[in-house]
Amino acid sequence: MTALSHPPTVVVYGGTGFFGKLVVDDLLVRTTARIILAGRSKPRTASVNPRVTFTPSDLNDPASVRAALVGASVVVNCAGPYQSQGPALMHEAIASRVHYIDLAEDRAFVREAQRSHEAAKNAGVTLLSGLSVVPGLAALLARSIRDDFDELLSIRTFVAPGTRGSRGVATVRSLLSGVGRTLRLLREGRETIARGWSEPEWMEFPPPIGWRLQYLAIENADRDVLAREFGARQVEFKAGSEFPWLNRALALAARCRSLTGFPRLDRWASLLRTCLRWLGRFGTDTGGVLVEVTVTKSARTVTRQIALVADEQGERIPSLLAAIAVGALLRGELTARGAVPLSSWIAPQQLFHELRCRGPRLWSKSALDANWQPVPDKTETNE
Repeated sequence: MTALSHPPTVVVYGGTGFFGKLVVDDLLVRTTARIILAGRSKPRTASVNPRVTFTPSDLNDPASVRAALVGASVVVNCAGPYQSQGPALMHEAIASRVHYIDLAEDRAFVREAQRSHEAAKNAGVTLLSGLSVVPGLAALLARSIRDDFDELLSIRTFVAPGTRGSRGVATVRSLLSGVGRTLRLLREGRETIARGWSEPEWMEFPPPIGWRLQYLAIENADRDVLAREFGARQVEFKAGSEFPWLNRALALAARCRSLTGFPRLDRWASLLRTCLRWLGRFGTDTGGVLVEVTVTKSARTVTRQIALVADEQGERIPSLLAAIAVGALLRGELTARGAVPLSSWIAPQQLFHELRCRGPRLWSKSALDANWQPVPDKTETNE
């Protein structure tokens, strides 16, 4: 496989935002690429790294997007929230023959990649839309633990974020928008209506996280992606703060909103983000993602779990896949074109190796009553 020319250029929209900065930092350490930060406003603080430059560009202005993509090998869209964003950047990337990656979780936004598959494939462009925790990381972790089975019953994803690591306003607003909101879930192969921040459930994460109270959080693209790529009949996403009292307070707000329409917490995203930063003084920056897969095999129901845990800087987890995918494209290791399935663009052992290189640890359980065991690094064994 032939790598792209060096030094290649990577354009990052939203590169001065919370997750955008994390992607840029990773690329500066692990690639030789030139980084162009594209956005409407120039960063207040200039980067001290000579590989990083800024270009003015508005996602709503196709001409400025085309100008920003000239000479680029890859563009990464970290400019959330995606719910209120059109697919202009994706379409301009295809027209400019530039590989496209984003961290979208929104169902409608990720669907646009599927609709653009043929155009991207004909242009020789790779589309990877959804490389956040869900649906991207959930799809890859689910693939890594599924064995031969008769029927895949469910894929459930659980997130245990730390409180100390700050979050961007867009991330906080996205999570709060689901509180008390109607969620359309996939259960038993049919659409089921539930309420955001309901159905509490205690889940055991690997150390040092331990037991964490989890709630149905927001409606994500995982429902479409996991049903399409695995045939899953049930797909769920749950999350919960490390402070149980905060989870229960949000559950109470969700109940009130479902009955009265108030409060609309997403409108208070900036204030609540400030509160979370204050709470972070009493919390940790540990973070984790747990994926549970249930299948039928030889007339038996089998459940397996796999988890990715960062003992520190857990807030980095949603940004890792985008940086890993850029590296694979620049090295010529990712050659599939069009809308690439999120569960198969990288082999499990290579994924595990890339994740470990960035600090997080992987754990697995073969049964719900078993103990967590570290996942061995077979790439190191083979070397």
